[in-house]
Amino acid sequence: MVTRLNISIPTETATKLKKIAPKRGVSSFLASAAEEKISRIEREKALKELLEAPPAFTDIKDSVKYIRKMRRLDEKRMKRLGI
Repeated sequence: MVTRLNISIPTETATKLKKIAPKRGVSSFLASAAEEKISRIEREKALKELLEAPPAFTDIKDSVKYIRKMRRLDEKRMKRLGI
């Protein structure tokens, strides 16, 4: 589905747009740019929510040691299974 919009942009921006975007592709160029911007805003919002969330593993005091231990156990398991 396509929706028509009547937008106003600065003259300088319009001039640059006409130089960069294909003559018959300005709408798709702007739609793509808008999608990229929307995606970035959504990612930033999700990251902010994630950073504000309470810690998931409160019982782990040293995460580096914990991860290294898990990796060692995985390596031993892989060798044991012949993978």
